Amino acid sequence: MNTTQYQAHKLGFILGGALLAALTGCTTYVEERPPEVYVPPEPAPAYVAPAPAPVVVETPAGPPVVVIQTEADFYQPLTPYGRWVDTPDYGRVWVPGGVAVDWRPYANGHWEQTDAGWFWVSDEPWAWATYHYGRWDNSPELGWYWVPQTQWAPAWVSWRRGGGYTGWAPLHPEFRMERGVRREVDVNVIEPRSFVFVEDGRFTEPHRPSTVIINNTEIVNKTVIINHTTIVNKTIVNAGPPVAEIAKSTGRAVPAVAVKDLRATAESHVSAPRSAAPARPAAAPAAVLRPAAPKTSQIRPVAPPAKPAEARPSSPPAKPGAPEKPENKDEKKKPGEP
Repeated sequence: MNTTQYQAHKLGFILGGALLAALTGCTTYVEERPPEVYVPPEPAPAYVAPAPAPVVVETPAGPPVVVIQTEADFYQPLTPYGRWVDTPDYGRVWVPGGVAVDWRPYANGHWEQTDAGWFWVSDEPWAWATYHYGRWDNSPELGWYWVPQTQWAPAWVSWRRGGGYTGWAPLHPEFRMERGVRREVDVNVIEPRSFVFVEDGRFTEPHRPSTVIINNTEIVNKTVIINHTTIVNKTIVNAGPPVAEIAKSTGRAVPAVAVKDLRATAESHVSAPRSAAPARPAAAPAAVLRPAAPKTSQIRPVAPPAKPAEARPSSPPAKPGAPEKPENKDEKKKPGEP
C-alpha cells in the first residue's frame, strides 16, 4: 500500500467514525478497569518465648524466697529496667537504663546490720538481684554494667576504713578458669575510683551519689582494705566494718535485723504471683490484590448512550366539585355474565 492509498484509507476510517457519531448523536465515557496490583502481606511478628522467671520457693518457717538456678533466670525480671549486652570478657551482662550521669552501684540506699553481716538495702527495682548476686564493672563504652552470677550474699563489696572514713566498692567480676573452677581475683586490683566514702558517723544514714565521696586521693591514702567476708553454714557473711566501732562513731546502737526478712522485702515484687504468659501473636494476613488508582490517561471518550424516552404526562387532575367518573363495571365482566 502506497502513501496515497494509506491516506485515503485513513480518511475513510475517520469519515466513517464521524458518520457513526452523527447517527448516534451523543458521546459516552467508559473507564478502563485499572490493573490489579499485588500488595504483599505484612509479616507476622516473630514469637519470642518469654525468658524463664526465677523460681519462688515457699518456706515453712518464713516468707517465700527467690531461688536462682541459672544466670538466665535474671533475663526476664531485669529486662524492663535495662538492656542485656554480649561482651567478649564476661558474656552477657546487664546495663541499667534511665540512670543519672553520676549513677553508680551501691550508692542509692543504706546499710543494715543482720545476722549475716552488712546488708545493702535499696529502693531501686533491680536491687534484689544486682546487689546480692554477681559483680559490677565499669567501661568507657557501657559505663557501669553488672555481670550475673548465681550465688547470693547480703552484698558483694570490698571495704576500706581509716582516718574517720568508711568506704566500699563492688567486687570486680574478673576471674580465671582452672580445671572448671572459677577463682576470684585479689581485691587489691579494685581501682580507688570505684570506692565511695562516708564519714564513720554517717555510715548508717541513707546514701545518694550526691552525698558520698568519690575520687578523693587523700581519703584513699588514709584507709586500708578490710575484708572479713566468710562462709558460715553455706551462707555468705559480709562482716565489713565492726559493728561496735560504727555504733561508737554514730553515737547510737546498731540493731540487728533478720537477714531473711530483709531479703524477703527486697524480693517481694519478684516473688509475687505473676500473670499468665503472653499469647502468641496472630498469623500474618494473606496477600491481597487491590486495584490500582485510576489515572486520567486511562479514561477515553466513547459514544454515550441515547437519552431515555420521556415519560408521558399523566391525566390532568379533576376539577374541584366535578363528579368522579363512574367505574365502568362492564369492562370487568367476564364473558357470559349478565
